[in-house]
Amino acid sequence: MRTSILAASAVLLALYTTPARAGIPECGNVRLEGIGNCDVRLNAECTAGCDRLGIYKVACATRLENVCRPSCTFSAEPTCTDSCTVSCSADCDAGINVICQHNCFGECVGACDATCASAADPETCRASCEATCDGECDIQCSAVDGDCYTHCVECCGGSCTAQANMDCQVECQDVEFEDCEHEFQADCSASCSVDGALFCDGQYVLSGSDLPGCIDALLERGIEVEYEGSVTVGPDGVTTDCSAAPGRSNLPVMGAFIALVALAGFRRRRA
Repeated sequence: MRTSILAASAVLLALYTTPARAGIPECGNVRLEGIGNCDVRLNAECTAGCDRLGIYKVACATRLENVCRPSCTFSAEPTCTDSCTVSCSADCDAGINVICQHNCFGECVGACDATCASAADPETCRASCEATCDGECDIQCSAVDGDCYTHCVECCGGSCTAQANMDCQVECQDVEFEDCEHEFQADCSASCSVDGALFCDGQYVLSGSDLPGCIDALLERGIEVEYEGSVTVGPDGVTTDCSAAPGRSNLPVMGAFIALVALAGFRRRRA
């Protein structure tokens, strides 16, 4: 089950300066733009984090958007694209640079407020809605190259296609959302005493053997990662706080994480 979840998760969402994807592929493609902090948790702290089902919404929406995409294939509404490109072109005329992926997501999520206003579970709806924006914007912007106006047209195409498929995606994802959350919870809990689980701003991101690659990717982007409150790793090295909580040994934690840091440095040197 654990392997299939991780494989199915790796479909969606790179910071907006990378046009092809909005998320970090090594971290399950979850969007981590603008996050405050990330930490890897082990043992009791990890298990306590895994027990909260609400933390899996972003990861599940990322996974399920791709699962539902073959069933949600509506074309963009002409009125939406026409209106969007008029506004977008005005930015280009004014010298405001339009970046397809970044602007597409910003344009698209405005529709999420109306879509989720009367939803029974607004938080789940919002996660599904934003994942739909990312999915369609990824597709539309993946090969975009050229001037501001080219980015503008593709940006609006992705945003409007997402809006056309929004209701379909939210309804489709809702069918499997609860099962997805339970599966991620099981995967998270199973990793707590072995590899640990990664949380960013309190949200579950990834667990298991894919952690080194994800942490490496975070470091490459200048995002610090705290290892269960005892070791903080940033792009410039390791900062250690040797104070251990009662009943917890920091030695295996530090040893494992220093190995991950060494792996990150090795990969950068090879690159």
